[in-house]
Amino acid sequence: MLSPFIELEEESDESYLCYVLQSAVQIFKHSVQEEDLNDVRIYVSTNTKLDSIANKIEDYVKWFSTCETVFREYYENELHKKVHKDWFNEIEVYRVDITFNSISDYGATISCGDNILQDHIMIVDFNREQIQAIHLNG
Repeated sequence: MLSPFIELEEESDESYLCYVLQSAVQIFKHSVQEEDLNDVRIYVSTNTKLDSIANKIEDYVKWFSTCETVFREYYENELHKKVHKDWFNEIEVYRVDITFNSISDYGATISCGDNILQDHIMIVDFNREQIQAIHLNG
């Protein structure tokens, strides 16, 4: 079976190996096509074998297409902005950095934009399946 991951040697170092995916992926409801897959980076600790967590990585990437409730509740509670029904579907994703230290220690940072805070880029920090913070840039 062909691995869905391609190592980016120029982005890897002694602590983390950096990978990109080989096929389109959905983050939130935004489809990241093959030509933009370099903007979805997966960093795996050199202490962890990729084969041992590949399924967990794939599950985590897929989870981002189903996390509307988590994202909506955090956004509305922390930013005090109500979102409309189609808000999650309209989020534009600019960059995704996923880090796996182990099968149970992982998270992500996603840079994205929405129609409510149009003059800001949101940088959303996840610890596993929980949002830790949304930083606004702009």
